[in-house]
Amino acid sequence: MSKNISRLTKKSYWFYGLGVSYFIIDQLYNQWLQYYYLPPNTEKSLTPLLKPQYLIIAFIFARLIDAVSDPVVGYLSDNSKSKFGKRSFFMMIGGIPLGLLTIMYFYPVKSSQIATLVYLSIVGGLYFTAYTLVAAPYNALIPDLANTKEERLNLSTVQSTFRLIFTGIAMVLPGILIAKLGNGNTEAGIRKTVILLTVLAILGIYLCIFFLKEKDLTAKKEKKRSLSFGNSLKYIFEKEILLYFGGFFFFFSGFNILRGVLTYYLTIVMGRPIAQLTLVSVILFGVAGLFFPITNKWGKKYSYKKILILDIAFLMVGSFGLLFITKELSKWAYLMFVICGIGLSGSAFIFPQAMLSEISAEISERKKVGLEGFLFGIQGLFLKLSFLVQQVAVSIVIVFGSQKSVTGLKTATDLGVRSTLIVAFILFGISLFFYNLKKED
Repeated sequence: MSKNISRLTKKSYWFYGLGVSYFIIDQLYNQWLQYYYLPPNTEKSLTPLLKPQYLIIAFIFARLIDAVSDPVVGYLSDNSKSKFGKRSFFMMIGGIPLGLLTIMYFYPVKSSQIATLVYLSIVGGLYFTAYTLVAAPYNALIPDLANTKEERLNLSTVQSTFRLIFTGIAMVLPGILIAKLGNGNTEAGIRKTVILLTVLAILGIYLCIFFLKEKDLTAKKEKKRSLSFGNSLKYIFEKEILLYFGGFFFFFSGFNILRGVLTYYLTIVMGRPIAQLTLVSVILFGVAGLFFPITNKWGKKYSYKKILILDIAFLMVGSFGLLFITKELSKWAYLMFVICGIGLSGSAFIFPQAMLSEISAEISERKKVGLEGFLFGIQGLFLKLSFLVQQVAVSIVIVFGSQKSVTGLKTATDLGVRSTLIVAFILFGISLFFYNLKKED
């Protein structure tokens, strides 16, 4: 580390952590969007708005737009010369649109299924463009700001801690707010809750932009050579990068299915009221948070790969155990959530950002090129493709065993919920295969 470059301060860590508040929006999208458009048969104040195949069409359309925006935004941020900081500028122009589009998801046109489909597709495409403007540059700040492997791991841990807090807020509070704000009307409760939490998320993004002072923190760092988009793309075909993205994609496909089905699992399999989602969320993510210091300490002592493989094994055990829970045995589900929470600490939170930061730092050092934003844009692409896997898989599988209504619509079932967990278990196993092939860091 150059003597002219100072270590990051606690203030810098804090303001960087606040920027991941967009994960409130991420959680609202993942947990409540599909529930809103395809509610379970136990929900009395919501009705299905689209057939599963129409939902899939809308999701695929949005993801196709997303597939283009992630690497493009990452590449543009690598080459930005904005006075606000090359990453902060993109976060600034994406933050407010992201909030507005999140709210628009829950105010669809309902005149016909085709109208709803068109509305959902357009809003979805714009939503993911705005999401990319915030998320890809924000994550690329880790290798930009950090000067050592220890700082990169610490930034990843700080981000994970705030991410857990914000994800927890979006998982815990809706179970309370929807009931209170809706006064028995789930749709009204969901809408008011989404507006309230989205405003909180956008506030955190802009606090990070204006108080982190990216430009000052990166002013003395060595300038890297710019590459064309085509030459940047060549780097993702290196073996170790392909193995990393393979493990990342299949892991988050499984994880998104697991967390996205929690609401269904709670109400259908466990037979508990939706308000108890708060307890489930506290257990699952609270345990993950308790293991952050341990994961950080072990990450400095052992390779990321060894701990990551152990984490995924915990998740596989926990998700497999959930398959055997019944209403009479519902208390045992909480033990399975504890086991899953242990596995989430490193696999879902700390290591993805830390590992990719190491990869980008190694390339930067070896080739003297700046690829941080581009690589995190590619990671964002795979993350959102994993959401597509979740949405398609859940839309198809969650209705297994359901009888069609007179309008041809289906609802979620017990068999469908358990089947989605089997899909998640298989995806975790594939992820484990890819990560195991990767070299030790």
